[in-house]
Amino acid sequence: MNSKKIHIDPQEFAYHFVDSISKGDVSKANMQAKAKEQLFAYLTAYVLIEQFNTSEASEFLDDASKKVEDLSMKEFLRLISQRSDFSPLKK
Repeated sequence: MNSKKIHIDPQEFAYHFVDSISKGDVSKANMQAKAKEQLFAYLTAYVLIEQFNTSEASEFLDDASKKVEDLSMKEFLRLISQRSDFSPLKK
């Protein structure tokens, strides 16, 4: 993974958080927990995509004549899910 420091714009994160809670029911007592939950989700997605970006896309292909950009989304997701480090079932 890239060793650069992750920087999240606090104002942008706050705007997105406020927008997300306006679409759901979040009590004042649960506000901080919900913000932490969303921050954790953001960082998880960020780290995962960093891992993906540093891996070779060609690792996902069995057939060297195929190109990642030519795959359908369904094929691409199937190939990614076969990798244990990108499997949605990995805990």
